[in-house]
Amino acid sequence: MAHRIVVLGSSSLVGSHFVETFGHTYELSALGRRNIFPNQGVISEFRRIDITNKDELQHAIRCCEAELVINFAAETDVDKCELETQAVGGRVFATNTLAPQWVAEACWDSGKLLYQISTDAVFDGSAGPYKEDHDLGPCTTRMSWYGCTKNLAEAGIRKSLDSYCIIRITHPYRAAFEFKTDFARNILALYSRGQLYPLFDDQVISPSLVDDVSLALDFLIRRNATGIFHVASRDSTTPFAFGCKLISTFFGVRNPVSVLRKGSVQEFNRTAGKAPRPVKGGLGTSRVAKMGFIPRTFEEGIEEIHRQSMMT
Repeated sequence: MAHRIVVLGSSSLVGSHFVETFGHTYELSALGRRNIFPNQGVISEFRRIDITNKDELQHAIRCCEAELVINFAAETDVDKCELETQAVGGRVFATNTLAPQWVAEACWDSGKLLYQISTDAVFDGSAGPYKEDHDLGPCTTRMSWYGCTKNLAEAGIRKSLDSYCIIRITHPYRAAFEFKTDFARNILALYSRGQLYPLFDDQVISPSLVDDVSLALDFLIRRNATGIFHVASRDSTTPFAFGCKLISTFFGVRNPVSVLRKGSVQEFNRTAGKAPRPVKGGLGTSRVAKMGFIPRTFEEGIEEIHRQSMMT
C-alpha cells in the first residue's frame, strides 16, 4: 500500500474531500496554487507551484518522496472553457491536457503511480452510460472543449505510462464546500431563490457523490489498482429527475414533477456560445463493483448529503 501521496488540486471540490477524509490515513503532501488546509494537520507539506509550468511541475514530482500522485487539478467550468476552444496555448489546455501529460512523464522517470481524475465528457455523449472499456475515440464537434482537453489528457497518459489509474467521475456533488458550489447545491440554491432554470429531462447522467469518489480512491489505492474505473451513481437518471428528488428530500415538496420546469438538452445544444452537453452521458460502474466497491444510487447520494446537512 502506498503510504505517501502527493496531491494536485487539493483545494478543488473533489480533491479537498479526499484530503479531509484521508489526511490522517495517508501521509499527504500537496502541490498547487493555494492551501486551504493550513494548520489542520491533514497535509504534511504544501508547495506552491504553477502546474502549467512544465519544469517547475516535473521537478516537484520527481523530487518528492511520494509513491503515488493523485491529480484532481482541472479547469472544470465547461462554458468558460469553451471560450478557449482550440486554444492549445490557453490556460484550459495547459491545465487539463499538458499538466497531466507532464505529471505522467515525471511519474515514469521517478517510478510513481499516477491516479488521474477524469470525466464522462471525454466521450461524445451519444452512447452512455459508458463502460470502462468503451473506446475513447477522437475529439469531435459534439464534445465541449473541456471534454476534449480531458480526452487528450487520457491519451497522453496512456502513451507515457504502462501502468496508471484513471478514475472517471461526472456531475460531482457533496453536502458542503465553502469554496465552490456543485451540481446538487446549485440546484438547491437556485430553487430556494425562485430562480431555478428548466432541468433537462432528455439527458442521461449518473452524478458522482464526492464521498464515494474519496472512498473509492482509498479502496483502489489499498489494492494497488491500475486501469480505468468509473465512480458514479450506479443508476442513471436525468437532471430533471435528480432535481425532483433533491427538492422533495430537502424541501419536502410532495409533487416536485408539477413544480419544476422541464428543459431539453438537445435544444440547449443549439444555443450559440454554450458548450455542448452530452445527450447520452453517464458512466457504468461495473469494474469497481466487481472488485467489491458498490457506489450509491443517486437517490442514496441525495439522502446522504441531506443527512449530513442536518448535522451541521
